Amino acid sequence: MIGSGLGGMSAAAHLAVTGHRTLLLERYDVIGGSSHVYRRRGHWEADCGVHYIGDCGPSGQLPTLFRGLGLDDRIQWLPLDEDGFDTVVGPDLRLRVPFGWDAYLENLLAAFPGEERGLRRAVAIMRRIGGASDRSITPSSRAAMLRFARDCGAEAPWLATPYIAVLAGCGLKPRTILALSVQCGALASTPQAVSTAAMAGFLQNYVGGGAYYPRGGGQMLAAGFADVVQSHGGAIRSRAEVDRILIEAGRVTGVRLTDGEEIRSPVVVSDADIIRTLRDLVGYHHLPWSLAERVKRWKMSWPLINAVYGVEFDVTDTPNSNFYAIPSWDDAGSLLQLHRTVSQLLFRADRRDPVEWATDFARRQPAFVQCSTRRDPGHARSAPPGHATIQAQTIAPSDLRLWGAAGADIAGGDYRRRGSYREVKEIITSGLLQRIEQVYPGAAAKVVWSELGTPATQERFTHASGGNAFGLETRLSQVGPFRPGASTPVRGLFLAGTSTAWGPGTEGAMLSGLHAASAISGRDLQAEIRAGAVLADRARLTAWPAGFDPLAASQGLGRQQPRPTPATQR
Repeated sequence: MIGSGLGGMSAAAHLAVTGHRTLLLERYDVIGGSSHVYRRRGHWEADCGVHYIGDCGPSGQLPTLFRGLGLDDRIQWLPLDEDGFDTVVGPDLRLRVPFGWDAYLENLLAAFPGEERGLRRAVAIMRRIGGASDRSITPSSRAAMLRFARDCGAEAPWLATPYIAVLAGCGLKPRTILALSVQCGALASTPQAVSTAAMAGFLQNYVGGGAYYPRGGGQMLAAGFADVVQSHGGAIRSRAEVDRILIEAGRVTGVRLTDGEEIRSPVVVSDADIIRTLRDLVGYHHLPWSLAERVKRWKMSWPLINAVYGVEFDVTDTPNSNFYAIPSWDDAGSLLQLHRTVSQLLFRADRRDPVEWATDFARRQPAFVQCSTRRDPGHARSAPPGHATIQAQTIAPSDLRLWGAAGADIAGGDYRRRGSYREVKEIITSGLLQRIEQVYPGAAAKVVWSELGTPATQERFTHASGGNAFGLETRLSQVGPFRPGASTPVRGLFLAGTSTAWGPGTEGAMLSGLHAASAISGRDLQAEIRAGAVLADRARLTAWPAGFDPLAASQGLGRQQPRPTPATQR
């Protein structure tokens, strides 16, 4: 297993419980990939990537998956506000996005008077398409995708359009389109690029299934998977970077690490960046010509930059909601103006001076604002009493020229020493703080510490191409059957992660691992766990004591002391 993102961790856990000898290799010191947490100054904690997850009620996709691994009593889901788990905030707008499609439509009609006909039509389209899809089953085969298109009925033609086509085709005003499209950032995309099917799936997950956060933070997920792997005979090694997937006569024979060590295995699952996997670890010469050419044309999702602020600010009485903050309506005069703005800030940004671009970006770019301290008030590591860890996140270009670090070495971290790079970071960090001020008035003046993770940060730590957040972009040519599945043309090589058919986000990653394990084992593990099977032996799992620290349990694996005694032997 290459890579300990949630796709790799899920695959490793499901393989271990089905009797396969499993070794997971992670180049970094902490497992979890983009789901891991980090700490600052001894009493602040921030999530890198797990901010909220949809459809985690008792019969939801992920509770079912964790129940099948015997982790349902350890991974607990905290619901966000059902009346508004997301809130879109503009200068004169406060649109609460609730659980339930009918409630969602009611809120839209109240927020945008005079657009009832278009809003009813848009919601009907997205609801029909979202409801026709099963996030785990639909992308698993061409036959399932055909059934999905059939079940969409009269709305099926919209599957061949980007999301903005639905909003514009329903006659909505540019201001309304901007307000309804900021959530595309949750898929690391734009309304011009993201497919209607992908956006409908997102809305179905959250509006149709509710929004949740794992108690104890995102690191709990990786820690749970790791316990399953290790307690069922598998092993995990951190600081073990793979340099090459070994292939002989069209079949996998193992991997070679950067230190020269070779590990033999007839099966390899890669949860690493898909382009790096196929181009660098495998090599185009081992792939069919058609696949190699496809890889060269693939478009990765946008990077997500993440500004984190430790704030002396009590969030106890604030809404338990995420926020999408729009700084102004200046760019919503027309659809053409919206398109030009995206082009100026993202697509053609590399033609501009770094400071000029950063200043413009900081002033105009909407952002996703979330507070883990509010979502999990019982999590003492999040922030000191009376304080909060608040994050502002948005998509951004990865070009180092824009970040004032043209030609710098990302792997070696040279970019961090550039004065121009630090200047651009300061400008954007200050700008994103204003998005937080929109949501939490008074918070901007009470910042204790802050830092910004850039696309270069993401690429250095995760080896994601261009610092992308969610693998392949969910554009029309890269969704459903046009994305890679678990199997590959190289015998013994399998894929997991957000670039596969199961798509972006925490849920897509974990489902990809489940299906990779199914392909390897020859069993329909999804059907088994939905039927109630518990694949893991609960008696072999280790006991998590009160105050369990998932980060400590996720560090330095493979170099630690012997594992704790199983719960049944204490």
